[in-house]
Amino acid sequence: MKYINKTRVTASQTDAGIGLSVLGAAQIIQDNVCAFFACFKKDNIALKTGYNSVWVFVKNKFKRLAVAEWNEEITVESFITARTSATVVVDTAIRKSDAKTEMCVINLSTQRICRISAVELEEDIPVYPSENGFGFCRLSAEELSAVREKYSFCVPSTAIDYCMHLNNVEYLRFILNAVSVDYAISHVIKEVEIHFVSQSREGEKLSVLAADIDGGEIYEVKNGEKTAVKCKILR
Repeated sequence: MKYINKTRVTASQTDAGIGLSVLGAAQIIQDNVCAFFACFKKDNIALKTGYNSVWVFVKNKFKRLAVAEWNEEITVESFITARTSATVVVDTAIRKSDAKTEMCVINLSTQRICRISAVELEEDIPVYPSENGFGFCRLSAEELSAVREKYSFCVPSTAIDYCMHLNNVEYLRFILNAVSVDYAISHVIKEVEIHFVSQSREGEKLSVLAADIDGGEIYEVKNGEKTAVKCKILR
């Protein structure tokens, strides 16, 4: 099954460049993937109430092929392209953009990854070949060794989601806040890859570290000594 949603780029999904922002695209991807699993009654409401578990994003990659403009009609399509005993990979195609999301299920009592079979996700959901032609990359320790702290913040209550941790889109928001508006407009993002390593809770102090690389930047979000997120942005 492929979940298809026709919509328009709203004002709240645009940035200072007047087109669909990376944050707006990330929100569209998150919403479409969640709606996809709701079709099978395996969204986070069903998992939390029925299995004491939730889906969490492990990795997300987004490639912008062109900028969709404010109020432009877009078609968003999500479908499974890989599945293991512990993870599923969902490709999401947005007009002018492509994305790939790896997800797993965490048990809320143990805070450990559990098998997909534990939440009884149907075995016969179709798995399609990926159409976007890219996979996830390894964010190298050599690149990350150059990062230095840009700023720090405390996780606000409004950034906490249904899973009671910092929402994946909010991590990206805090990362993007490390550059100025002028820089963001003059250096348009072409690709974002973000790996979610550990969870962050309300009130915890996080640090955003960054370093320039060829064609973009690499980021690490630290929660004390722990890495919460690794991210690479190409412009």
